[in-house]
Amino acid sequence: MDKEKIGPALGKLPSGVYIVTSMLEGEEIGMLASFVEQAGFDPPTITAAVSNGRRIVTAIEQSGLIGINVLGEEDSRLMKPFTQQDNDSPFSGLELEDNEHSIPQLTEALAFLACRITGKIEGGDHTIYAAEVIDGILNDPSRQPMVRIRRNGFQY
Repeated sequence: MDKEKIGPALGKLPSGVYIVTSMLEGEEIGMLASFVEQAGFDPPTITAAVSNGRRIVTAIEQSGLIGINVLGEEDSRLMKPFTQQDNDSPFSGLELEDNEHSIPQLTEALAFLACRITGKIEGGDHTIYAAEVIDGILNDPSRQPMVRIRRNGFQY
């Protein structure tokens, strides 16, 4: 495989920007993600790829639930705490909305989807989860989602 040739082309696959959340033993767990996609209509289904070794993998596996907080174009402030490795709790200072599934839901995110895991595929350095959307809300229909285009498909 020629990574120098493939990388720039692969990077042109657009993706959204999300805060993926779950719960682990009563603790809110979250990570910045871009590998999320709608994968079905009936039932409504998404896929989310999570890098192996992340704490959120354990949270998703134990709870069977995953939250997808869709970030809007102007939501870089919401993603910043999830990019800092030394941050003990990226949720500090962020307002959370209660929901019946007890999945961390960012009040200021463009949208939120609560999902139940229905399957998974081991995909090399990521685990790809399939999840049925069981609840959701669009907080502001006038805003647009954040879209990310990478320079190289072999790097975040």
